[in-house]
Amino acid sequence: MSTWHDLAVERIRELDATLPADMPIKERRKAVQAAYSFGPRKYWPYKAWCKAQREYLNRFLKSDAAVPEKHLSPLERMMKRAGQ
Repeated sequence: MSTWHDLAVERIRELDATLPADMPIKERRKAVQAAYSFGPRKYWPYKAWCKAQREYLNRFLKSDAAVPEKHLSPLERMMKRAGQ
């Protein structure tokens, strides 16, 4: 049985196969957000989607410094601040 995160990763992987490699990050983020298909944007399915989305989009960022703090999880924020 797949978890919500596994389903989200698979859905994003399918979407990624249809996107051009040189697509700007802003457009890529919009495409991933539009691909959400687990019902209302709340509860655990949406949290799992957000995590999978964040993992996917982080691959396209040039550095950790480029990630706005509001897009990081609380743990990622704490780790980033500890490294400064």
